[in-house]
Amino acid sequence: MQNPEVCREIVRQLWPYLDGALPDELQVSVSEHLSMCTNCRSHYDFQAAFLDAVRASANLGDQFEPLRARVLAALAAEGMSLP
Repeated sequence: MQNPEVCREIVRQLWPYLDGALPDELQVSVSEHLSMCTNCRSHYDFQAAFLDAVRASANLGDQFEPLRARVLAALAAEGMSLP
């Protein structure tokens, strides 16, 4: 069983991890933890799928642009950026 405090810290780091914004050493540490911890991995899977859906929304046309802009603004407010 994983240490709950470690897991909380890993989950807290997932957005920057997915954004590639963590220092290399921390990026590796999070990756190693995710390879061993199914609980944290489920959080990662959800957040990664969410980002994939946001990226895919770029191909939906102008009808969804207001929603896309609001989602991107909310992510930016949390310190996240998309390529």
